[in-house]
This record gives sequence, structure tokens and C-alpha cells, in this order.
Amino acid sequence: MKIFFALITIFLFVGCTTIKPHVSEFRVITKDTQIKSSASGCRDKSLKISQAFSTPSLLSLDMDYTESDNKIFSYSQSQWQESPNSSITSELFKSIRDSDIFKSVHSFKSRVKSEYILEIDIEEFMQFYTKNMSSSHVNIVVNLSLVDAKTNNTLSTNKFTSKVDAKTADASGGAEALSIALDEIISKNIEWLEGACK
Repeated sequence: MKIFFALITIFLFVGCTTIKPHVSEFRVITKDTQIKSSASGCRDKSLKISQAFSTPSLLSLDMDYTESDNKIFSYSQSQWQESPNSSITSELFKSIRDSDIFKSVHSFKSRVKSEYILEIDIEEFMQFYTKNMSSSHVNIVVNLSLVDAKTNNTLSTNKFTSKVDAKTADASGGAEALSIALDEIISKNIEWLEGACK
């Protein structure tokens, strides 16, 4: 009788469990190449990188993609390891810090008061599929503004865009293409800051 009840309990327990599909996690990986600047106009200035402004979808871990230009879906078995908003903010911070354009660079979490603030507005960070879903490309659009922290005046502003074709029409191909596109944005940003600091 004990064996019978034990078997019934095991059967009920196994029957009530569900197996969730494995979720693959991706992250934006930019090249670890430090771009050293020769501009000296901001070498005595400090900069704080603000938390990026973006749509709520870029604050989540969902990996979104677009079909037919206007239908947005999320991959069911793939997600970001870190939200796109956080990834872009972090990558911009690291690249500017390592460029030596400014005396010091601080994250938005720092309590240090800086002379300049870099405002980041992410307009687009998306993978787009063709109508037959056979291929895809990615778009990144980021607006950056260099602001005087004391006067709140905008010293310089620029819009950066990058479009890259994905090698494969899936989440992995999209993540790789977005990493390449963000690399381009980072390089353009350093060039722009160099010009603003001459």
C-alpha cells in the first residue's frame, strides 16, 4: 500500500511539472580597442555620462525585431543579458573614459559633480527582417549632447546612425550586427567629441 501511494505521489508530481525551453542570452560586445585622442581642449574638464533616455522596450531584456516595417515581435527563446539601454550607456562610458579626451569621466551613479554632462538619447536599436524573413539588418540611432553642467547650455549635439546587415537571420546574427553597429557609433562619437574639444 505504501508503494502504491508513493507511485501515485511521484506520478502526480511529474505530471504537474513543465519543462521550460532553454533561453539563450546575448550581449552587445564591442571591440576592445582604445581610441586615444590628441584633442587637448577638454583635458582639464570632467565629464559625467548620463543614463540614456530610451523607449521602455530598451529597458527590458526582451530581444525585439521588426517584420514588414511596422510589426514588432520578441524572440521567445532569446533575450539580452543586459538591457540595451544599460549596454549602450556602459559602452559609451568606457570608450570615452579610455580616450583621454577629458581629465576624468564619471558614470551617472557617481556623486561627483562634473563640469560637463553627456546626454544620451537612443532613438532606435532594432533588427529588421525582409518580408520573406530570409535576411535582416540592424539600425542604431543615437543622439548625443554635450552640456555645460553649470549653465545647462548645450555646447554641441550630434545624431549618429549605423546600419549593418546581419550574417544570419536569427537572434545571434542580430546581436552580432548590433555589436558592429555600436562600434561604429562609438568611433563616430569619439571623433565628434574631439572636434568639440579642440
